[in-house]
Amino acid sequence: MARSLPRPSRGTALVALLVLGLLGAQALLASPGGDLSSHYTDHLRHMAESQALVERGFAIYRQPYGEAARGLFPCPEHEGLFPDRTAPYPPLGMLLHWPPGWLERAGYLAPTTAHRLMTLQWLAVALAAGLLGLVLLRPHGRWALAGGALLLWPGLVGSGANGFYDVAYVLVGTAALLALREQRPATAVVLLGLCAAVHFRALVFAPVGLWALLAAWRAGRGRALASGAVAVGLVLTAAASAAALSGTLETIPADNPVHFSHLLRGKSSPPAFILLALGVAGYLVRYRYVWSALSVLAGAMVALMDRSHGYWHVLPLVVPALVLAAERPASAPPAPRLWWAAWGWALVGALVSFRYPLTPYWQWLVDVMRGRVA
Repeated sequence: MARSLPRPSRGTALVALLVLGLLGAQALLASPGGDLSSHYTDHLRHMAESQALVERGFAIYRQPYGEAARGLFPCPEHEGLFPDRTAPYPPLGMLLHWPPGWLERAGYLAPTTAHRLMTLQWLAVALAAGLLGLVLLRPHGRWALAGGALLLWPGLVGSGANGFYDVAYVLVGTAALLALREQRPATAVVLLGLCAAVHFRALVFAPVGLWALLAAWRAGRGRALASGAVAVGLVLTAAASAAALSGTLETIPADNPVHFSHLLRGKSSPPAFILLALGVAGYLVRYRYVWSALSVLAGAMVALMDRSHGYWHVLPLVVPALVLAAERPASAPPAPRLWWAAWGWALVGALVSFRYPLTPYWQWLVDVMRGRVA
């Protein structure tokens, strides 16, 4: 007699309904530009940059957008999007925007449909990253899950729903952490190379890359060398674009309150942010959570170098909590005070560096409900 399939738990059913509801809401409520806020256009610009990259090569890293992407799209919504700036993201990250852009250019999709498909893609990636994050956090109890529900999930959903592809590096990095937890370090090394090839803010996962490489070396030098070679090849694609755009980043104003240039102007935010990062990292090291501490410092470095200022830039601050979940087995979980430190860093660090009234994790939702952008 055939066995009946196990029934999904109530929690699993609720999560499934939430995911389907969010995807449905995005499909129904997105603006003609594709985003929920009727304001954000990064995905539209990246759609054009991906076409320019395929047809015109690395010119997108040396020429301003207005020149590099001129004449690629008949749709005017791809025009005039920060036309004086070069493309600041790696080639693989750009190419992830290519399929909907090609479908629009070829006439297979109407512009509005292609734009909504683009943001729907990033919302789906955001939800996948959130689900993997919950899988990673769940064995560690209520404090781990509370931060995941209150900070990680809304930050990812808001970013994906408004077309910001930062959610992609979080997805790949979280998958790498799960591979490490499952004692598959060689797989983690390759995933972290892919993570770096997708987005520059994946620098926050650099300590995890070192952790994975050391673990892979201990497990077997042959596989460590092979996986390391693949990862290096992936990282080099991002390095090549970084070299190509060298000297052009000044076209992006340094309006991030904690950008290191504000140190020279006597602003208080960068020193406060640095002291907070050092304090949290030191606290984690005290309890021998070295990789979590290093990820705090890596996330602080990303924020200090980031010239732009937007709520989707907050995602590196939640990564240390994910690393904390992977650094110890569920049989020896971190004490609650360590979760307070990790989520406290994500919250207080965001308030210091972003200054949104409801933190960058939630402000986007208020803006969508009010029909405006703060």
